[in-house]
Amino acid sequence: MPFWALPFEERQTKGDLSKYFGVEGIPSLIMLGPVPAGGGDRPLINTSLRGVIETGNFSEFPFYPKPYSEIYTNSDGINTKRYLVVFCEGCDDDEQAEVVELVKTVSEKMKDQNMGFFYATGPGGIVNQVRKALRMEKNTNDVAMVLLDIPDSGGYYLNTATDLSESVIKAFIASPGKRRQLD
Repeated sequence: MPFWALPFEERQTKGDLSKYFGVEGIPSLIMLGPVPAGGGDRPLINTSLRGVIETGNFSEFPFYPKPYSEIYTNSDGINTKRYLVVFCEGCDDDEQAEVVELVKTVSEKMKDQNMGFFYATGPGGIVNQVRKALRMEKNTNDVAMVLLDIPDSGGYYLNTATDLSESVIKAFIASPGKRRQLD
């Protein structure tokens, strides 16, 4: 899949585009829609396609943003709002599929809550970094659920429930308990 790129000499244009689309880091890839029927600017579809490229899964083109994602492949926005993170790296495939489906279901029902939803089905990369910051370095076969609130000076809330359900997740979000501080 070919992508257009600006020559290095066009640094001012690059800066203008970055500002216009809110791009803060590289590499970055955004998706624009088609030119509207009457002309004008193309609508912005998604500002965070790096994870799509990294996974190589292009089946959901044109990649409208979802309120959930696998944290390993797309942690964009983690510093901008609260995120529910469900860790299930040590669970078997069936358990992981149940967790992923549950996170998707809850996120779709709560997508207007100005928060995001992540799940972690494998170790490595940012998953290990987040676990370390949460002092949860040991990866077990149990599910772990955290409400991560980095905009609140690095706050987070830990839930010890291992049997997840939609009501358990919603109750945790509504009343997360004792605030803790990231390392």
